[in-house]
Amino acid sequence: MFKFSVLGISLLLISGCFAIPQQAQLLSNIEKTSNTKHCFSSSIQSSHTQVLKHKKITLISWNAYKGNKAGWLQDLSNLSHHSDLILLQEAYLNEDLKQLLESSQYNWDMVTAFRYQGIAAGVMTLSRTPAKSSCVQRSVEPWLRLAKSALISYYPIENSQQSLLVTNIHAINFTLGTARFSEQLEAIKNVLLAHQGPIIFAGDFNTWSDSREQVLEKITADPQLNLLKVEFSSTVETLVSGHRLDHIFFRGLQIMSAKILPLESSDHYPLKIQFELLAIK
Repeated sequence: MFKFSVLGISLLLISGCFAIPQQAQLLSNIEKTSNTKHCFSSSIQSSHTQVLKHKKITLISWNAYKGNKAGWLQDLSNLSHHSDLILLQEAYLNEDLKQLLESSQYNWDMVTAFRYQGIAAGVMTLSRTPAKSSCVQRSVEPWLRLAKSALISYYPIENSQQSLLVTNIHAINFTLGTARFSEQLEAIKNVLLAHQGPIIFAGDFNTWSDSREQVLEKITADPQLNLLKVEFSSTVETLVSGHRLDHIFFRGLQIMSAKILPLESSDHYPLKIQFELLAIK
């Protein structure tokens, strides 16, 4: 049986980290709230914590478009067969997705950003290894007043004092300038700066303009972060006005392969990366 948590209003009203419980309860009272701007690393320890035992990590990052296109569930099922981490944006927790999660071997956590036709939608991270702790960062779209969120998860690594930090982001979209977009990314940057181990920072960044790309490049190029960007060579890609929306940044790992998958069951193509953890202490 899978383990899960859906992070609702009681967690979105505050900023910080929380332990992932053995049996989490579904929190359904989702409301619009003010921006959550800060998040801090957790020192939670557990003698029963499961750890990453394999050096190779296969990751999928995909905006699933709330399951609005035919074939998305079958595509997600196929992707899950050989993936260690799946980062979904616009995950739509309907009965079909619940059944898929129940039949899988994944642990999963979700930040509910809003409700679409009465059903929770937001960012969701699925993993073979349960997260030791997670953080929520949440920003509200200035025009639509819908939330955009980031889920930051920490995965302990076998024979290491360090953990793998994985950030799954759906970035603010509809703004006149870049101030709110920059604010959201700067808040995440502060969390990454506090982390000493390997990092994966991925998702739908909504970088549909030159100015947004420049903001993202400036923040991720900070030498203190020491991040690298995954570069894709593909005949298919998700573009708006010639700009890519989906990106993956990393450190403390090396790329074994990187692909954009030509699946038509969303308005975004999935990114598939195989990483290998570098030797760490």
